[in-house]
Amino acid sequence: MLQIEQPVAAQRVVRARSGWATVAVLFLFMALNFADKAVIGLVAVPMMREMGLSASQLGMVGSAFFLLFAVSAIGVGAIADRLDPTWLLAGLALVWVAAQVPMIWPASFATLLACRILLGAGEGPALPLAMHVTYEAFDDRQRSLPTLIVQLGATAGLVLAGPALTFVEQRWHWRATFLALGVAGVAWVALWLALRLAGGGRAQAQAPGGARPAAPTWRVLRAHFARPMVLCVLLQSFVGYAVVACGITWMPVYFRLGLGMPAARAGWLFGLQVLLQVPVGFALASLSHALLKRNVSTRLARGVLVSACCVAGGVLLCASLAAWPPLVKVALVGVACAFATQVFAFGPQLVAEVVPGASRAAMLSCVHALATTAGVFAPALMGRFVDAMPGARGFESGFGITGALLAVAGLAGFVWLRPAKEGQGAR
Repeated sequence: MLQIEQPVAAQRVVRARSGWATVAVLFLFMALNFADKAVIGLVAVPMMREMGLSASQLGMVGSAFFLLFAVSAIGVGAIADRLDPTWLLAGLALVWVAAQVPMIWPASFATLLACRILLGAGEGPALPLAMHVTYEAFDDRQRSLPTLIVQLGATAGLVLAGPALTFVEQRWHWRATFLALGVAGVAWVALWLALRLAGGGRAQAQAPGGARPAAPTWRVLRAHFARPMVLCVLLQSFVGYAVVACGITWMPVYFRLGLGMPAARAGWLFGLQVLLQVPVGFALASLSHALLKRNVSTRLARGVLVSACCVAGGVLLCASLAAWPPLVKVALVGVACAFATQVFAFGPQLVAEVVPGASRAAMLSCVHALATTAGVFAPALMGRFVDAMPGARGFESGFGITGALLAVAGLAGFVWLRPAKEGQGAR
């Protein structure tokens, strides 16, 4: 008996170690992902001056990123269960690198749009695939912390991108920031392949006999989308992504042109604002984990918690419309965004509760893809507001509208986020 149990225990230790190694590298993956997204907002002011862009054109650039984002996420998600995620993620990162290269040299507005469209196509499947690989390595009741860590990679990417890319822009040229991101992308691919090809973190969800599960049909996916809870997660994620898309494209510009801050200060404040998401995320994930350990239902531990975050974030965004001092406005919007981003931590967990493993990757990709279509409209509409209203009013009007929508989505969650009622998820 001991001879049988010891190898099983050893396998569990190896699986745990490989799972956490995978989480660490996926943390870096998401950090690079969001640094690539943020670069346009961070270099927007000198880029607009050199290329002669208006606020509406910058909004078009921000929206162009999401033009193929959802299509790519759905397409790759549909085949993700049948392919090795090792090569899928490496391929995506190399697409990101290819999208940065043309911006190293003087380029036209059309080239800028094409590069952002290509980057969006490469980044669309990134988060759902990273979550799928993470979920393969951990059981349902152990996923809160790994999910949070991978999600916080996005936060780390924005935090580091603010001061680091601003420094590169100030020290050399705004085009040098794209070169730095391309080099970082190649380095990540080398690290990822070294981990996976050495055998670390290669936990694959397989059916008995070693075969991969069959890919779900569209009929099965439609049945999952008929669940009110999945639709509510989609609603909250859609509005949450509108907040994120506007923040990534416009927040540094708001600090510089709306609040009159110098470039270095705007970069640091952008990083600190994003950094606020770390303690907020850890606190909420810890609270959720503690509630689950006490056998509290996932409706309360996840659904009510994320819905309350949406309502609070929406109220704070609306409050930024008042005549506060600049640093107070920065704090209000920062806390609001920290609450809004929790939909990306709790939403996938709620979907994973009611969707079986054979359909999970496709459903996570579809929900994420549909949510990110908010990015096609939000930055462009914000650009219209900025052109129409001088100073900070245009930015703050856009924040106020998204805040109102976020609060409505939160209220809907109190009614519809009921995993146990869907037939699974009772704890």
